[in-house]
Amino acid sequence: MNENRVQFNIQRVYLKDLSFESPMTPDIFTNMSSSPQVGFNFESNINKLTDDVYELTLMFNVKAEVDNKTLYIVELKQCGVFHISTDNEDLKKRFLNVHCAEIVFPYARENISSIIQRGGFPPLFINPIDFRTIYQNELDKRKDN
Repeated sequence: MNENRVQFNIQRVYLKDLSFESPMTPDIFTNMSSSPQVGFNFESNINKLTDDVYELTLMFNVKAEVDNKTLYIVELKQCGVFHISTDNEDLKKRFLNVHCAEIVFPYARENISSIIQRGGFPPLFINPIDFRTIYQNELDKRKDN
């Protein structure tokens, strides 16, 4: 196989875990005095299932607070299973960390926004994530160590 040739397909994209908590309801709907502060973070994890099949998991935590009171907390694990075959390990890692994450992310964004709305709150619009830059920064950081 040509070192830069990649055989790739999406086997499945799925929701693995979703948690929504809104501890201050219903009082928070009538006593909210200011705009909420929303904190957001995510991690990714890659699990090798077979020789050329991998599961990518994007894990998100979203927390909204107003006046030091928690409006809601969302925890989500959005996954994809991908078949990636190439002789170039660096290319395979880039595919998993960048391209596969770009495929899974819109599903996560939609599920987060949807569950927040179902909880009675305005939708949260999560900005796109530049997985390519994040991956490159991680590679650069490892070279420096």
